Amino acid sequence: MLSFGIIIERICALFAKFEMRKRYTDGTQSENMGLFDIFNKTEAVKPTEASKKAEPAPKPEATVTKPEPAASPIVLGDLEKTQTISALLAVPREQRNEEWVNRFLADLPQASFRCGTPQLIAGPDGFPYFQLFVPQPGEEYQSYVIEEMIGGFLVERGYGVVLNPGAGHPDWVLTYGDLLNYQLNGSFFTLDSLFSNSSNAEEEVPEGEELMVGQPSDLILPAHTRKLLKDFFELNGVANPKVMLMMRKNGENVSQDLAFNITPEGFETETHYRNMMQTVTWYLPRHYSVVGIHEDRVNDGFMPL
Repeated sequence: MLSFGIIIERICALFAKFEMRKRYTDGTQSENMGLFDIFNKTEAVKPTEASKKAEPAPKPEATVTKPEPAASPIVLGDLEKTQTISALLAVPREQRNEEWVNRFLADLPQASFRCGTPQLIAGPDGFPYFQLFVPQPGEEYQSYVIEEMIGGFLVERGYGVVLNPGAGHPDWVLTYGDLLNYQLNGSFFTLDSLFSNSSNAEEEVPEGEELMVGQPSDLILPAHTRKLLKDFFELNGVANPKVMLMMRKNGENVSQDLAFNITPEGFETETHYRNMMQTVTWYLPRHYSVVGIHEDRVNDGFMPL
């Protein structure tokens, strides 16, 4: 079971990364990092020029402009939810408790936002994030609604979302896995599930343990996510990445893990391996547990991504 406190702790850690690294707002890139050079997670990203911080609007009463004729159908979003989001963001960070988070996440998917320029930035973790901002009062803008964007292109193309990124702390960060969880389960985070609390370490299967293996269904790992994972592993030197869903029973307790045929022997160092296994969780809902296991430890369980 994934606790609320652990979720918030992980989100805050991601906020801190954004705060430590300055980002793009003028469309320029450093010579060492591009938006599409997103899969090399072993090298540190160099900071870029500071960007101007977007000030949150108290109660936006913005006018939504129509997109160009060739654009997708107009989605106006819920401006009342946008006003609620703006009011919540005015609350000092130290006063944002669990109730604040629940209210924020309830209105976030349907609220109306404007995009940034450029639309995509590379985050401090190297992954691509779509920039969204709370519109200013009276501002004309093309509306972007996260719920519609998830089904439209975010999950298919492998993007996260960052809200009000500036020179310092963004107001919220959604990883690809958060967006995937919304697509699959109707919420950004899931607290109760069958997934275990396993670390991202190499997994040993004890003798005599009751074990069932199979392939994760599309309700756990959709085809577009499998492809993104395959590309990620291959671009990081894993020649034939495979996956399986592993369910174990210990007494009355039943748990499951998402397992990959990835072990420390395939990497230069143990640290490199652990970094890989930690980084891949960006693509997965936060309650998923991920383990690496030798193919020969489980018969006929793994299948290519």
